[in-house]
Amino acid sequence: MDLSTLGLSTLPNASSAGFDGAKLADDFDSFLTLLTAQLQNQDPLEPMKSEQFTEQLVQFSSVEQQIATNDNLETLTSLGLAGQQGALVSFIGKNIEGVGNHATLSDGLANWKYDLEDEAETVSILITNSAGKAVFTTKLNDVEAGDNSFNWDGRDNADKELPDGDYRISISATDADGTSVVSTPRSSGLVEGVEIVNGVAQLRVGGNIVPVNQVTSVSSVPDPS
Repeated sequence: MDLSTLGLSTLPNASSAGFDGAKLADDFDSFLTLLTAQLQNQDPLEPMKSEQFTEQLVQFSSVEQQIATNDNLETLTSLGLAGQQGALVSFIGKNIEGVGNHATLSDGLANWKYDLEDEAETVSILITNSAGKAVFTTKLNDVEAGDNSFNWDGRDNADKELPDGDYRISISATDADGTSVVSTPRSSGLVEGVEIVNGVAQLRVGGNIVPVNQVTSVSSVPDPS
């Protein structure tokens, strides 16, 4: 039987981009309705060949199985994400440290940590506000390789006190030969919430988002008592 006579010239592929399970199911129902009508009104002198009939049934049975498989996969994915989000709840209320260039200025103090791949003769620091405007720059000399930290007192280069909020740091380092040294900034803060965006687990820290796969350490908040 020619699929074009049923208005189904192209059989959808469940694995292709833009797969629409509902549309595919509608096509399958339409096929069965039209097939039944054709069987009822076929020419008795030229009936549909059994091989052709079987081939069409097998083809659309495969599509129906693809629909069911995709529905089951969506269900499993939803359950997996729900379980993942439940596990993430344990991060709330704890301090984390991870790869990132943001920090929250609070009570005149913001802190960043950064790693240098090699010893640097000069490390240039640039801090920007949440709008991306540069608010502070400085240079450090003779910084050792490995873990380092930078504490900022919240004042710009004119010694003006800036408001509390979220700020970002950019680090550029060079060695004695003027060759760039790889630097990786790290930020830390208290986890205020969790969320999953496009299947990626993320933590909300001081108004910023930190993907879980970029977290390098987790610690409990000290008991104030």
